[in-house]
Amino acid sequence: MQTGSKYISKEPCPECQSKDNVAVYDDGHKYCFGCGWQFQPPKDKPIKFEKPFKMKVTPLLPFVTPKELPKRGITKETCELYDYGYAEFNNQVVQVATYHDKIGKPVAQHLRYKDKRFGWVGDTSNMQLWGQKIWRQNHGTETNIFAVITEGEVDCLTISQIQGNRFPVVSLPNGCQSANKYIAANLEWLSQFNRIVICFDSDEPGMAAAEKAVEILPPGKAAICRLPRKDANEMLLAGEGEELKDLLWKAIPARPDGIHNAYDLWEQLIKKDETGVCSYPYPILNKMCQGFRKQALVTICAGTGSGKSLLCREFAYHFLNNGLKVGWIGLEESSKRSMQGILSVALNKPLHLKQEEVDEKELRQAFDYLFAGNRFLLLEHFGSLDPDRLLEQITYMATGENCDVIFLDHISIVVSGLTVGDERKQIDVCVTKLRQVVEKTGVGLVMVSHLRRTDGKPAEDGGDINLASLRGSSSIAQLSDLVICGIRSQTDEEKNNELQLKVLKNRHTGCLGMADKLTYTEETGRLAATAADFFGEKL
Repeated sequence: MQTGSKYISKEPCPECQSKDNVAVYDDGHKYCFGCGWQFQPPKDKPIKFEKPFKMKVTPLLPFVTPKELPKRGITKETCELYDYGYAEFNNQVVQVATYHDKIGKPVAQHLRYKDKRFGWVGDTSNMQLWGQKIWRQNHGTETNIFAVITEGEVDCLTISQIQGNRFPVVSLPNGCQSANKYIAANLEWLSQFNRIVICFDSDEPGMAAAEKAVEILPPGKAAICRLPRKDANEMLLAGEGEELKDLLWKAIPARPDGIHNAYDLWEQLIKKDETGVCSYPYPILNKMCQGFRKQALVTICAGTGSGKSLLCREFAYHFLNNGLKVGWIGLEESSKRSMQGILSVALNKPLHLKQEEVDEKELRQAFDYLFAGNRFLLLEHFGSLDPDRLLEQITYMATGENCDVIFLDHISIVVSGLTVGDERKQIDVCVTKLRQVVEKTGVGLVMVSHLRRTDGKPAEDGGDINLASLRGSSSIAQLSDLVICGIRSQTDEEKNNELQLKVLKNRHTGCLGMADKLTYTEETGRLAATAADFFGEKL
């Protein structure tokens, strides 16, 4: 469905055969609020109307009397608050829900007949969510905490009533099928709330609509309340009002697909493989940089197989050990492998090679220490990733989960699957947007970058590395606050376990040059600085 277009008329649906469920909009698209059928006109053919559409507007019912709804358990007080009551229409008594426009003017009324049929009078083209009039923009600090969206007026009355009519509750005009259109149209108003709970019917259409609605709302704010009964009113009638209230307030904010709490993945971690602002962890690097900072873009680079990912794990473990909340996006490994990597650092054992040598009790202790309390978040994704999708995930980790630092390993693979444009340009666009996310959210981002091929001595043979060595766009060097490279000679048998850190860019202190010399130990699987570094002989 599209947003931003104007409703002009109703017509029968060719799919479900309803008489007036299809809404026609001024850009030519059509949408059935009964079955979801939709029509989109060809873009190359402008919409031409033979004559101007003039919607027939039935006058509003002038006398609506708020009364209690005994069969629904709804009090007169609640009905008066929402202007919900009874009136006479075409010689029948109907229930009436009055809808308003942005300035609070009544513009339409939703009618419910005794035989459960529904109808409309008035102009439905500019109406807001039902109940929105009661809770104006910036209504108050207390009410901004929490808001609920339902798919029907009776459920809206129910949820408002069980909370003493103290917190904003609104309803969609035409059930869950209208969710995306009306939520998008009223997004500014909804965004003022710290928590937005979607409480639709528990049937399949309701839950499917709730999942789609989450994607429209601000990351980290939207939560889905999953009911044990069909709807909220059924719970009230069953005497479960308090249970309903608890479900609403305890609804967990929805996470985008693929993001997991590491602590929930214990069983996955112990499953045997079929085949088989704080300091930096190194003293010289820490002195040169004067500690790790949030709202900074840090780039780590080195030759292929030189230990970039291992260095990131050492950083991540150190940050976790110092109380930071960490997000991890490892596009060349599974969530299990990522967790194994961090736990390997904690246990001084390479778990992916020697997990059978680690006592499960010892492993569990390390697992609880590092991951309990929602401290480590992972993105479950392998290979290339649409840059816009990546930005959404990072933004959510930063704002929805309040991560202090996020690791991205690595930037080149993000755009590797794109068929449009060259790699350099795509990396340029992606890194620019990443920088914007860092600035906007205040999160620290540690990004791995590969090196370009050179005609001289390759980095894998100990060749020198500079900012021009970064693969892809120059924007990586330009937009990074800190660039750290690792120099390793894999062909030198005596020194192939050594990784020399070098600071290529340091926006904060300006201190450049050689940092710590790290040694990889096969037994522990770790990169450690020399004792001399820690005792200050090189400082």
